[in-house]
Amino acid sequence: MPKISVVSPLYGAPGAVAELTERLIKTLTTIVNDDFEIIFVNDGCPLNSWHEVKQQASTNHHVVGINLSKNFGQHNAIAAGLSVAKGEWVVVMDCDLEDMPEEIPKLYNAALAGADVVFGRRVVRQNSFFKKLSSKLFSKVFNYLSGFETDHSIANFSIISRKVVDSYNQMPEQHRPYSYFINWLGFKRVDIDIKHAKRKYGRSSYTFKKLLEFAFNSIISETNRPLKITV
Repeated sequence: MPKISVVSPLYGAPGAVAELTERLIKTLTTIVNDDFEIIFVNDGCPLNSWHEVKQQASTNHHVVGINLSKNFGQHNAIAAGLSVAKGEWVVVMDCDLEDMPEEIPKLYNAALAGADVVFGRRVVRQNSFFKKLSSKLFSKVFNYLSGFETDHSIANFSIISRKVVDSYNQMPEQHRPYSYFINWLGFKRVDIDIKHAKRKYGRSSYTFKKLLEFAFNSIISETNRPLKITV
């Protein structure tokens, strides 16, 4: 059992794989020496990210690759990675380097202080105006329809303990939005401020249509409040 596993879904940013691997190894070595694994989940990337994953895995024993048969979506790719992650702690992060590997020690130290779940709060978001606006609107609509409180400055960048991973893996739902389901499990959670970088590789695969579809699936999987409103 490695001390830390890192799960990162890949779609549309094959150029990020080599740099992300290098920066992860440099960062993780400083906190857990050689005791870690990096799991890349190729979510049917049309730009051949799988070739880059295989190349990294062939030269570095820390790298593990999962190649999905088609594009199942970011949260299903995260679920696939969590199903094979062996770490005592598991970091979930995007591959485009908006989530900075150098911020992982902050998450890890906060977890060691007594939390089972630690999410990074992007104090200064480096996204486009549309991305920030759509994220904020989604949070407002989701909060209203679900009755929950979510923070649009928090995405998937996080670290969770082994028991949280195991609990998440046991959930039978087909649609398991990562951050919402982790929060629903109810383990001790803290949110900490982290630095957020501009997207360095590729562009967001969340079109307006995909964002609406994700919003719809997330809301109906989390609550029956929309049904109550219509009655």
